[in-house]
Amino acid sequence: MPRPRPLPPALLGQPFTIRQAKAAGLTRRRARALDLARPCHGVRSPAAVEMTLLVRARGLALATGAVVSHLSAAALWGFPLPLHFEDHAVIHLTSRDGARAVRRKNVCGHRLPLPEDEICDGRYVACTSPLRTWFDLAGILSLQDLVIAGDFLLRRKAPLSTPKALDAFLAEKKGRAGYPKAMKARVLIRANTDSPKETELRLLLIAAGLPEPAINVPMFDETGGWIQDPDMSYEVFKIAIQYDGGHHATPAQRRSDIYRDESARSLGWLVVVLTQLDLEPFARGIEPSAITKVRAALTSRGWKGAH
Repeated sequence: MPRPRPLPPALLGQPFTIRQAKAAGLTRRRARALDLARPCHGVRSPAAVEMTLLVRARGLALATGAVVSHLSAAALWGFPLPLHFEDHAVIHLTSRDGARAVRRKNVCGHRLPLPEDEICDGRYVACTSPLRTWFDLAGILSLQDLVIAGDFLLRRKAPLSTPKALDAFLAEKKGRAGYPKAMKARVLIRANTDSPKETELRLLLIAAGLPEPAINVPMFDETGGWIQDPDMSYEVFKIAIQYDGGHHATPAQRRSDIYRDESARSLGWLVVVLTQLDLEPFARGIEPSAITKVRAALTSRGWKGAH
């Protein structure tokens, strides 16, 4: 069997519509060749291209003219999502200009007002902006997960937005579906966080009635020299809280962490180091050890509890 003719450079490495194939000179027979996959009806892709979420989303967006949104846009932006939302078998699409919702296999179509300034036309696919994506998640995620996503939106490194922009955006969404939950989440969202687990820990402590810790506030020595930015802290009590995720288990990171903690203790700080195990109750009815450990640290430093 003769090999299919090579694809034109413009069609290599990405999905393309049948119309684009014809414009590039491909015959109908060539578009049916076995070296081309079919991400969805009316779209082809080189078979060697991995069917990632981005490739599938691009194919559907090309075929329908819709915008990738909701959970699918959140995944493309990198928002942290609960595990049960991470398979992305279904692509969420929002139609432009009030057009009918897309109805296709493995598509969740939405028909919602979508202003042009809430659409990001990327190099490969158009999706909802970070702010609009977060707002759309209000109808899907729990309050805690929405706060975690909101902290990610305003994270310390490479944030997707700013508190000022978020507040301005929400002011324009009053009365829309999802607005009440979004506003409840906004009260709990904090800028400059580093990880979803740190947000989860902060919310756990607040829910237990403990004072809210500060986030990444610099620690200095007596001469004003910078020592570190603890994940969370109670500066008035000189308590630092460090959440150590899985990457802290490497020998090099452990040595760094030991030096980090000893430097703080030498200045009179009490350091509480927590892991994933501290966030989970040992048994039903028993509070997570993170709460027990932080409460004990606060009490040892003179905290009298909520009044």
